[in-house]
Amino acid sequence: MSFARLLLLICLLITVHYSNAQADTVLVLLQQVPLKYIKQVDSKIDKYTSRITNKTEKTLTKLSRWENKIKSLLEKTNPDAAQRLFGNNQLTFTAALEKYKKGEAIIAGQRAKYNEYTDKLSTSLGYLEQQKDSLNTKLITPVKNAKQKVEELQKQEENTEAMAQFIKERRKQLMDQSIQFIGNSKYLKKISKENYYYVETLKNYKEIFHDKKKAEETALTLLNKIPAFTKFVQENGMLAKLFGSPNGGGATANLAGLQTRASVNALIQNQIAAGGPNAAAQVKQNMQQAQAELNSLKDKVLKGGGSSSDASIPDFKPNQQKTKTFLQRIEFGNNLQFGKNNSLLPTTADIALSIGYKLNDKSVIGVGGSYKMGLGSLQRLSVTHQGFGMRSFVDWKLKKQLFVSGGFEMNYNAAFKNIAQLQQCDNWQQSGLVGLTKKMNITTKWFKGSNLQLLYDIMYRQHMPSSQPILFRIGYSFK
Repeated sequence: MSFARLLLLICLLITVHYSNAQADTVLVLLQQVPLKYIKQVDSKIDKYTSRITNKTEKTLTKLSRWENKIKSLLEKTNPDAAQRLFGNNQLTFTAALEKYKKGEAIIAGQRAKYNEYTDKLSTSLGYLEQQKDSLNTKLITPVKNAKQKVEELQKQEENTEAMAQFIKERRKQLMDQSIQFIGNSKYLKKISKENYYYVETLKNYKEIFHDKKKAEETALTLLNKIPAFTKFVQENGMLAKLFGSPNGGGATANLAGLQTRASVNALIQNQIAAGGPNAAAQVKQNMQQAQAELNSLKDKVLKGGGSSSDASIPDFKPNQQKTKTFLQRIEFGNNLQFGKNNSLLPTTADIALSIGYKLNDKSVIGVGGSYKMGLGSLQRLSVTHQGFGMRSFVDWKLKKQLFVSGGFEMNYNAAFKNIAQLQQCDNWQQSGLVGLTKKMNITTKWFKGSNLQLLYDIMYRQHMPSSQPILFRIGYSFK
């Protein structure tokens, strides 16, 4: 055998060995994709779809009710205006609600904005479905179902974006053509508010959906180690379908007549150069001034309560908590309070847990419970059950991070050994607290904030024996 043939044979064997090793690596990586990843994706899609569907139906129901009120007012004041707004097969909120419940599109051919997270999710599931022969058998059916749900979700997002656009346009139509006959009616204001909260709530739901869980990050880390997966994404992603794959795997979009970024930049530079040596600096300065004036004008509109046809600039002071989910409005926290006597160490420590609900951006109400732990004395340290308490509280924002706080508490201030002893009514003591709370953005691994409380007990004289009127507490908010 000649040297050249021997070298060729060696190269062929190395190539075959490398290909087999690479295939084995891909197989191992695909086998490691966790089932939890598919279940999380499936669950997230169901929850996200349910949220946007329920929110859209509730919003349209409210808008339909207020729209009908406007119709009744217009029929009394100007029937011609009522006919223009509600006749001639106009698409009303009521008709839109009926279409939405039937699953019909409001605007035919509506395309949703590009969504990077959904795109990656769809292509990842598409790749796994293509590699079903190499997957764990437990993953095959869940992957197929999840892929189908992603496709349905994309259609749902397209319909929802079309609905948001329709609500915005219908609101403007009602404002422009009815305000001169019925004035700035409360129903028009309600429609404006609902339009704003609908858009902002959908944004919040999307952010929650895009939040990657640990299982998702693990699965994507495994898939990104596979070169074939990267190539699949490049050839089958949404951007590849729009503009064609850079590797030539997808159909090339017809971009004839579109200017490239380089050609646009060259055109701008030529125009600036014609203005002289200082033209570039002058253009930059003018752009900065224009941007500053635009921001100033926008701030004046917001502060002055001016209206806008854009939902992003509300004509009222919004309550941002109305765009949150129930769990996002819940605050978990704890606080500590030490009781002292004449000894060098505190004799008791009150450890409390609380749960609060944000009514709006300024107010929080909540309830909690406390446990009074006895610490003994300097000569003899010991832990005993010295009391139990139940409390309620209200915090109202005064300025920045300073809150006015109030609350009512019931405390069992006697030692006990079992829960049955807490039923003795004579040992329960009432407290009415008012004071200030200073919240601070001091975060740790477990806490997202802390606060200091200085409270005055207005019922301290009724206690037997009298208790201390001033209470100082340190609190923390859980992540």
